[in-house]
Amino acid sequence: MPYILGTEFKNIACCATGCLLALELQRGKEGMQSQRHCAELGATTACTLRLMEEVHKDNSQAGAGLRVDAWFGSVKAAVALAKEGYKAVLQVKTGHGLFPKKFFEDTLKDAPGGVWIVLEAIHDNVPLIAIGYHYSTRMTLLFVATKNAGSTKKGNPYNMKYTDDWGNVHVCEVVRPDIISNFFKHSNMIDKHNQL
Repeated sequence: MPYILGTEFKNIACCATGCLLALELQRGKEGMQSQRHCAELGATTACTLRLMEEVHKDNSQAGAGLRVDAWFGSVKAAVALAKEGYKAVLQVKTGHGLFPKKFFEDTLKDAPGGVWIVLEAIHDNVPLIAIGYHYSTRMTLLFVATKNAGSTKKGNPYNMKYTDDWGNVHVCEVVRPDIISNFFKHSNMIDKHNQL
């Protein structure tokens, strides 16, 4: 008799080659509660840690880096990954517990594009950085990272395209920190596979 295997995959890919390295079938809220790390870390952080463990079963990649999209991003995930020796840069949207989201949004709301604020903190004995990056007049992106994950100095700019009143396309370079430049350099690896 057929039965439902799961609802979706969560996956991890190599930033250099784009190859998928591990897939985890998500079996819904109830089905995932018994999975490794879930009881102590919660479903999202547990999934992130399990994917990294699957890729690095032999611990040969101590200090490996990880860039994750907003579904995975939280202070809790950054701390769990750091405790396992990983360098992590995580975009934060919904998992903003313990994160200074309101401070960043309030402080940067009237800032021009290309402004960022970096805060440092220690949570559960793990040094972290929080970044609020205002890349346009309307949007602030939020990130949490392990302190060793990259530089917050000026990096490669974001090329913002816009059309003028006559239909001509222009490019405006918007400065951003190096850690975010590197994040976006590889952030669409999973999206490419998902779109296929």
